[in-house]
Amino acid sequence: MTAATKDSKGLTVYKPPFTIDTINAFLSKVPFSSPFLAILPGLAVLYHRRTNPHLASSTTLGEGFTLVKNLLFSQYKFVGVIWILVLIRTINGILVRYNRNHREWARDPIDYKNDVVVITGGSAGIGKEIVQLLSHKKKAHIAVLDMAPPTYIAAPAGAPEILYYKTDVSNLEQVSEVGKKIRQAFGGKKVGVLINCAGVASGNTILDCDLDSVARLWRINTFANWVTVKEFCPDMIARNHGHVVTVSSAGAYSTLPSMSEYATSKAAALAFHECLAIEMRTRYNAPRVRTSLVAPTKVRTALGDGMEDHADPFFTPVLEPIQVAEQIVWSLDSGLSQHLMLPGFAVILPWIRAAPDWFRRALAVIDNGDNTVTEKSMSRAMKNGYGKNWEGADKELYERRTKLMANQKGSK
Repeated sequence: MTAATKDSKGLTVYKPPFTIDTINAFLSKVPFSSPFLAILPGLAVLYHRRTNPHLASSTTLGEGFTLVKNLLFSQYKFVGVIWILVLIRTINGILVRYNRNHREWARDPIDYKNDVVVITGGSAGIGKEIVQLLSHKKKAHIAVLDMAPPTYIAAPAGAPEILYYKTDVSNLEQVSEVGKKIRQAFGGKKVGVLINCAGVASGNTILDCDLDSVARLWRINTFANWVTVKEFCPDMIARNHGHVVTVSSAGAYSTLPSMSEYATSKAAALAFHECLAIEMRTRYNAPRVRTSLVAPTKVRTALGDGMEDHADPFFTPVLEPIQVAEQIVWSLDSGLSQHLMLPGFAVILPWIRAAPDWFRRALAVIDNGDNTVTEKSMSRAMKNGYGKNWEGADKELYERRTKLMANQKGSK
């Protein structure tokens, strides 16, 4: 059952279910947040004093340090273990932030009054929710590049109009022309945010793949990243300010049968993101241009309808588009580069790639990964409208997939 509803304006309202992420979010604040490096020793001393009122107070810094050390690592070892874990987590967070942001510690959030937001694939799904959040909550200047007609709610009163450009985002000439129109429409404002959210899937097996369709899918899911970055990143590099968000997939880390086209294209998008981040520091001298990656598991969209639900919704729930969109907007507001694995349990996927084959196979069996994407699931998605509104070259993917389904059905 979906946890997302609509408010009176038609905007999505999301109430997250109780999952492992709920527990993790609580533990990340209590007791595993950095303030507890001071709070835990303080609580230990306070408890010790209350239970041992006859003890004399420490008079020197050295005596106080010795007392805290004895309490954490001798008398209350459990508290000491937690303190060490908090220390490790805090140091790791500092090192990750320092290196992921090219030694630029200060935040550099987006200025929604002056930075133009360009989003590909913003007509529906995750992109639609991002557009609505940025328009209705941030009153941002937004330009949507998509071949499908827009389904988002219009900008509210007092917010700039959401500009829609019917664009093949893998076509350099089209994107270049749209870039000129965007800058003119927003009075010369510079593009400060690029969100590459466009993506398609087909669910074919390797031998059933039509190579022209494979090439087209790669152009949308991967090649379009080069096209949009070449058009819009020079504005950011010149100002040493901006944010590029690449929407990849958990499939970039963990592949499934019938997902060869999609998984390989998203793995390439992951590599593209990493190259872009490195080049911002080493080639363009623009370390404050932030680069974030988003890698969700199944999302409740038309594309996600082509996958079966995960076997254990407590650990791997089906994500709502608004849930992913909120995390992307949070990354923009953070002013820092982020690496978002959604849901939180998916953070183990990069580590699993280094695990033994037997362990990876065991996880696939537990999660029923062999049957996550099947002919049945993709047929359901197509019948429910996935790809129906695609136009231009994208429509060819839909037509070829429909034809393949008909041929396979006829051969049975």
